[in-house]
Amino acid sequence: MEINVWLELLLLLPTVTSFIGVIIGGIFFNKLNDYCKYIYFYLVAAFITDLASRYLDIIINNNLILVSAFGFIELLIFSMIYYKLLSKTHHWSFKPVIAVLLLLIIVDIIFVKPLDIQSFNSYGRVLDGLTIILLSLYFYWKVLKKDVIVKVEILRFNGVVLLFFLVNTLLFLTTNFLVNTPYNVVFSILLINIIATPIFYIFLTFQLWLNGKIQKP
Repeated sequence: MEINVWLELLLLLPTVTSFIGVIIGGIFFNKLNDYCKYIYFYLVAAFITDLASRYLDIIINNNLILVSAFGFIELLIFSMIYYKLLSKTHHWSFKPVIAVLLLLIIVDIIFVKPLDIQSFNSYGRVLDGLTIILLSLYFYWKVLKKDVIVKVEILRFNGVVLLFFLVNTLLFLTTNFLVNTPYNVVFSILLINIIATPIFYIFLTFQLWLNGKIQKP
């Protein structure tokens, strides 16, 4: 099988895994607790964005406008997740800081030039990823201080979120310097993201299934 065929199959993985998450999350939705409902909304957003990305790629052969747009949605949802997980222990500045960061991503979306691949940057996604990393670390700090008492399930979720966004953010940082990079280097970087993303979606789907199964009807 040619490498292009394998690549096309790999590119389908985020679509398939997010769709499975949407189906499973929909089945258990009424049994999910608050933070898992936000995980479900994230998978729905990921699936819709993936379909929109494919549509734009077919119509105008360019879907870069969705990069920062999805970053906005991603940060909005994960900030809500951590707001719920941190309960009453978060600082008063939590909402204003998140609002400012979301506004910065909106500015990036407005002023980005998605049709000009040479000048395109992914600063919105980088800002999104860095913020989620900081939220994850802040959550661990609160746990270590015993301000938050959580189950193993939540600690596992936070650990996977931290790992995924560390990898994802590093990859988006590199995309700002890929224009003159050798093809094999670019391919390797993109391949890592193509593999990491569906693995993350599978984990989130497992969280939904697990949470839905253990909650009482």
